[in-house]
Amino acid sequence: MIFKASWWFGFSSRSALVCAVVGASATGVACGGGGSTPTGSTGTGGAGGSASSSTAMTTSGGSTTSGSGGAGGAVNPAACDGVDCSGHGKCTTSGNSPVCTCDPGYVAAGPTACMASDTPTLGGCPVLPSDNIFNTPIDALPVHPLSAQFLSTIGAKKVHLDLGASVDPAGDSYYGIPYNVVHAKATTWAHVQYVEAPLDETDCVDASSGAQHTEVSPCLDTAATQPVFPVPAVPLIEGGISTDMTVYGDHHLMMLDADTCTLYEIYHAYAHPGDSTWDIGGSAIFDLASNKLRPDSWTSVDAAGFPLLPLILKGDEATAGTIKHALRFTIGTKKIRDEYVWPARHTSHNGTKDMALPPMGQLFRLKASYVIPAAYGTQSKAILQALKTYGMYVADGGSDLFISGDPNSKWTDAAFSEVQSVTTSDFEAVDLTPIHNRPGFDINSGAVPK
Repeated sequence: MIFKASWWFGFSSRSALVCAVVGASATGVACGGGGSTPTGSTGTGGAGGSASSSTAMTTSGGSTTSGSGGAGGAVNPAACDGVDCSGHGKCTTSGNSPVCTCDPGYVAAGPTACMASDTPTLGGCPVLPSDNIFNTPIDALPVHPLSAQFLSTIGAKKVHLDLGASVDPAGDSYYGIPYNVVHAKATTWAHVQYVEAPLDETDCVDASSGAQHTEVSPCLDTAATQPVFPVPAVPLIEGGISTDMTVYGDHHLMMLDADTCTLYEIYHAYAHPGDSTWDIGGSAIFDLASNKLRPDSWTSVDAAGFPLLPLILKGDEATAGTIKHALRFTIGTKKIRDEYVWPARHTSHNGTKDMALPPMGQLFRLKASYVIPAAYGTQSKAILQALKTYGMYVADGGSDLFISGDPNSKWTDAAFSEVQSVTTSDFEAVDLTPIHNRPGFDINSGAVPK
């Protein structure tokens, strides 16, 4: 299935934010508040609207909220009495029972305890298995034989961090892709209408499955007559909540269910005026405990068919000083070869078959010869080391060398100036052939055989 080319440009420009009441359960309007926050300064967080009665949590921008700017639902103080989440999380309620949302770097060890993890984590969930290619060091793999040609195609550019320090969705400086951590068992699931995507490449949940929330894939009209997702009452969305689909923007909406470690991703998400439903362009569902890739030739909310959340920069990780996963980036859509390579599953079909063009899914890394300056800040060192150890994958068409991240009040001015001094010439393309040749390699899995 070929998508309209315009869907796959990674726009980073501000789209107009249209104030909209998000359903009858929301007692406020999703218009944010207080204006924008300048890059590198501390933001105010949240979307500013009151929350519904659903009990869920929203995390992004360096804070976890329950009751404003996110999923809603006041924490039941009695249920959380004495629950300290092992000192590494925050207690909330799910179905009147206490449950811990663990801090980054920690995973759930039962409903009310958290323990350290060697793999990336969010909301107490592992973000893909430890042997997933996105969590695997690639610094010892050979340079791709066409590396020089690929870099010449990209051109002499500097890295651009496509993220920002403002966490006010209504502000003009709200840059990046936020995410929502929810407890889906206690969330009122929102109905959606698909208005763009070929349904034969989408995943959804049909309301008829009730509390089981059974995945339907592909989400065809005949298989899912009432598609629903665990959308918070006032969710965090790329570009802020809008009702006007004529104002273009990717408008990614991501929900990580901390109860099941399931990732729900939507693009072109627009609040439907007058009710609590959503108009969306497409959707994908990922089991974060699984290495299973999308079906061959299927897209996701990313042109490459990747999960989006595992590959974005997160301010909390960078501030902690360690990023244990690969990143995603964009280049001009016509600079991407009309082919895709593992672990990608799809391409945007805007380029040619010219072998000098990197294919969708091509991996790049900072050269071993690049020395990270000792004077750089913690965030910059973490980002640059991740680019050396795990690399970054061509995930979509857009602006050259734009690396995606979340809006987070912890981002510093130094991170922008330091990381954005890195140029195309500091990178090299990576050859994944040695992994393909290992016994047990499966083209349909993200797992890296030992």
